[in-house]
Amino acid sequence: MTSKLPGPSEFNQLASHFDRFLPQIHPVSVAVLERLPALAAGQTVLDVACGTGEPGLTLGGRAPEVQLLGVDEAEALIGVAQGKVKHEGLANARFSLMPMDALKLADASVDALISRFGLLMFCDIPASAREAVRVLRVRGAFSLAVWDDPAENRLMNAVVSILRAHLPQERGMAMDTLREWAAPGRRTALLEEIGFGPVHTEMFGWEYRFASFDDAWDMVSGMGKFTGQADLTPDAQAQVRQQLQAALTAYRQADDQYVIPHACRLLWGRRA
Repeated sequence: MTSKLPGPSEFNQLASHFDRFLPQIHPVSVAVLERLPALAAGQTVLDVACGTGEPGLTLGGRAPEVQLLGVDEAEALIGVAQGKVKHEGLANARFSLMPMDALKLADASVDALISRFGLLMFCDIPASAREAVRVLRVRGAFSLAVWDDPAENRLMNAVVSILRAHLPQERGMAMDTLREWAAPGRRTALLEEIGFGPVHTEMFGWEYRFASFDDAWDMVSGMGKFTGQADLTPDAQAQVRQQLQAALTAYRQADDQYVIPHACRLLWGRRA
């Protein structure tokens, strides 16, 4: 049975904690933006499933002549992104509440499209991919990052593996669906079938770094309802913490830092 993917309500519950992840996945944002060609003044870039604003805000800050539109279905995340625009005084960036499988945008209305850990991962994946190609102009560029083999997302894979023993069996975990879509060539085949292409792809590796296990645990435990930890008793949560610390022992350094290797898949190219 396919696991139910997290939806807006689960992501809304992450809003106050979401930015804890940004330093850890910043190298992915850089990699996504590096695979975009140079953009001309006045062109519009769509950041799909933008969360609290990245990598779109980084692009908007680097290229003030480009117009950025970020969309996400989680209202609380969009609220955080809008607050950043106001705080940073970015006149070329705006964010809107919008499901990625039903974009409220005209055909061929954006010049480039980016997404980091959103498109091809959550929502109705084929429908959201078709929406992406619909709103991107012909020969418009795209650059995406997706989790591939869940085992390469080592921190969350360890968390999910441990939680399976503590949560009801019927509570589906998103890793199952991600594993299905990580089948060799599946995402590339979908993109090329609907009008992207040729699609370039490669695995991209980097590291999560924590000053201590406590820092890693603070980030993980803050996910609460998203992972199901908030539904556990205090004793069960203590067991999860203990089991996770044991699972991450291999990544502990001599100075007590934790360096955890990760890898994701990058996909980029143009609309055919």
